[in-house]
Amino acid sequence: MSQREKLLDDLKTERQDLTKPLPKILIIVPFLFFISLVGAIFLNALFFLKIKEADSLSADWQQRAETEAFQKVQTEKTIDLIKKEEQKAQEIHKWVEGAMQIQPLALSVSRSMGPKSSIEELLLYREKNNPNQILIQLSFVNGGQKQLDDTLSAINAVGYRAYSANQSSEQGGKVNYQATLILQNNASIKKGLTANYE
Repeated sequence: MSQREKLLDDLKTERQDLTKPLPKILIIVPFLFFISLVGAIFLNALFFLKIKEADSLSADWQQRAETEAFQKVQTEKTIDLIKKEEQKAQEIHKWVEGAMQIQPLALSVSRSMGPKSSIEELLLYREKNNPNQILIQLSFVNGGQKQLDDTLSAINAVGYRAYSANQSSEQGGKVNYQATLILQNNASIKKGLTANYE
């Protein structure tokens, strides 16, 4: 101990304790403080990592949501295309069903033509309001009245009868025929269709 410290030590006067000393158990308070400080640092680091992970997951989910939205738009476009194609197919189906009644008639007219006769124009028009009536306009060359009679017989064979007929002849052997055909027998149509597709 140096001289100076000894002098200071001698100047101090003895004092009595004013309070009781702290209990021995309180010695753990500093340890608890340091443990809680370490725990706080650990929890802070853990929360920071979890926040980073949550941000990463949020970005992933946002990207997935954008991808799903894009795929939804693409799927809706595909569904619209399919619906349009379905509508076209239904229209074609209706047309084919509507044409089934006219098919045997057109085949009968074309098959009734003789070897020297040829069709220049054949128009078959079925009215929407009255599908059992068909307007026929036929122009053919060569064969004259005999060819027309053969064609009308073929038309009768598939179950149609001609009404309000108009007939005219032109130079060069051309015959124009126009009439309203009325369906007489559905069984003939079905029989004609079966025979044509066998």
